[in-house]
Amino acid sequence: MRPPCELVQKEYLPIVRARLSQRLSKQNMSQMEIAKVLSITQASVSKYLKEEPRTTLPLQLIDGLVDRLEDMITNRIGTASHLIYELCRQCIEMRIGGPLCMAHQENIKELGREHCYICTTLYEGRPAELGHRGELLNDMNRALDILLASEGFGHLIPQVRANLVACHADAETIGDVLGVPGRIFLLNDRVTIHMGPQFGASRHTASLLLWAKKTFGKVRACVCIRGDDKVVKLAKKNGFSVIELNEASAEAQDIIDAAMTVLIRKRRYKELMALHVPGGIGIEPILYLFGPSATRLAELCNKMGMKI
Repeated sequence: MRPPCELVQKEYLPIVRARLSQRLSKQNMSQMEIAKVLSITQASVSKYLKEEPRTTLPLQLIDGLVDRLEDMITNRIGTASHLIYELCRQCIEMRIGGPLCMAHQENIKELGREHCYICTTLYEGRPAELGHRGELLNDMNRALDILLASEGFGHLIPQVRANLVACHADAETIGDVLGVPGRIFLLNDRVTIHMGPQFGASRHTASLLLWAKKTFGKVRACVCIRGDDKVVKLAKKNGFSVIELNEASAEAQDIIDAAMTVLIRKRRYKELMALHVPGGIGIEPILYLFGPSATRLAELCNKMGMKI
């Protein structure tokens, strides 16, 4: 198995890095400065400045990309994510019937005979599951932007930390649920996360979301927050139908089993639902909010937190 990524690694990335290093060097940037901005070693920069790697890729396309990257770096108008976006966008274009696609088929003759359409399917006519994941990730990032900038959400974070998870209607396993690794916590009174959202990052809250999606119908996201009386009252005022459990529990399956015993069968549930798990010995009360999207829950949590 030799995917096009092999060509990207051997030809595309080296020639882009080499030409960009040369451009930045002419802008009087030191090798260490270039290495830092490109996230490569100083030794690699030195090598690129001495000898440009060979490539079969059209330099016109490469130089067009290098022009954009150079402008973003020298004028400080792009973050690391913007630079990588440009790099990957050009790569994808070259993989869909472009020079990377042609070079790949030239190296692996069977692909040409089979009229290979893998990259076209993945990037242009995306499989549904990839499209769903992209939509979820965009929604989750918007939600996290709201929470990280919120002046109120910090008041809702429990001692065990908060988490926000989301999934598509077709989600079946924990691996289909997007969550925040390490949860959401307070650091120096600021809402903080260790890293961006990932699929399969949460087992506990994700399990509850999958159950709620199946039970309540329109639920696609869940956030766990403090469960004291004041927060529960705020949730009700903001449109959540709160289901009260009778006993404290910290295990997802125990919470689900307890919830099933108090739910009214065949009831028409609201768009905004919540499970209130009371506190107990060594267990703090937690409120699980369920809603149609991560962004919607983030907006409501920000609103509620401002009332604390």
